[in-house]
Amino acid sequence: MAAEAEVRHRQVEANGISMHVAEAGPEAASAPAVLFVHGFPELWYSWRHQMGYLAARGYRCVAPDLRGYGGTTAPPEPSSYTVFHIVGDLIALLDALRLPQVFVVGHDWGAIVSWNLCLLRPDRVSALVNLSVAFMPRRPGVKPVEYFRAAYGDDYYVCRFQEPGVEAEFTGFDLKNFFKLTLTVQTTGSSSMNLRKMQAYNKEIKLPSWLSEEDVSYLASVYAKTGFAGGVNYYRCLDLNWELMAPWTGAKVQVPTKFIVGDGDLAYHHPGVKSYIHKGGLKRDVPMLEEVVVIKGAGHFLQQERAQEISEHVYDYIKKFGTGVSTQKISKL
Repeated sequence: MAAEAEVRHRQVEANGISMHVAEAGPEAASAPAVLFVHGFPELWYSWRHQMGYLAARGYRCVAPDLRGYGGTTAPPEPSSYTVFHIVGDLIALLDALRLPQVFVVGHDWGAIVSWNLCLLRPDRVSALVNLSVAFMPRRPGVKPVEYFRAAYGDDYYVCRFQEPGVEAEFTGFDLKNFFKLTLTVQTTGSSSMNLRKMQAYNKEIKLPSWLSEEDVSYLASVYAKTGFAGGVNYYRCLDLNWELMAPWTGAKVQVPTKFIVGDGDLAYHHPGVKSYIHKGGLKRDVPMLEEVVVIKGAGHFLQQERAQEISEHVYDYIKKFGTGVSTQKISKL
């Protein structure tokens, strides 16, 4: 395992909110920068291993808590969590840090945000490495929540998260057990999040080698302070995003891209996803897609579960682009 880098923490005012940002690696303006975008229910902390690995190789690593998470402002209105707000936060953060262009690495909801960042502002992204969640082109005929309800029923977590006050159900959990279960359960990923079943789960959870009690305690302590409303509000904006993204129907992601998924990730097994990824759909919508990697035996939280492997995959891809100041590949002399 790569040595952990020293992580610096600060608050950055951006887009009308205060963002908690974790950084590692060189601070020089000349250093290539990597923006890490986490998912649900996570924090900047999910990227600790990749930050250490890339910081040691000369990259400036920037990992914010997204709007609604951790040390970042959590506006109370669900409608304040559209992809336009989140992408706007990230652009404002890059501006505040004086980073004209960055490499982007996203996972889970962070992958969705990163696809949209590339769709809306490809000029700010040198190259993209996205984990777990493939690009989802807008379907003009069906709203996302309707689709999930029809496919999985009213008890599916995406549908339940639409209910006002559902985040209060998280208060019934021992949060350490909740995160142990969420991060390690075999049917892994937020896709399997059934709060009622999770609360009823009473077997002892043995932690795998890649997750420590310290890791779980950190997540539990932060979420004990913040609650889960911020993260749940992303789901509540699914239909609003669909409405607002109408002008980008059929738009393509024009950024050099590598996509990585674990073959044990439920997100990979949603109906139609495998064929979309492997039979030309993803390449059609992301024309600069250069690599698709399926990691055998890996689950949803693969940047923690397979930390070294994912760090190497990210580095092997982004190093081809030199300093990252241009989206053009730099030819070897």
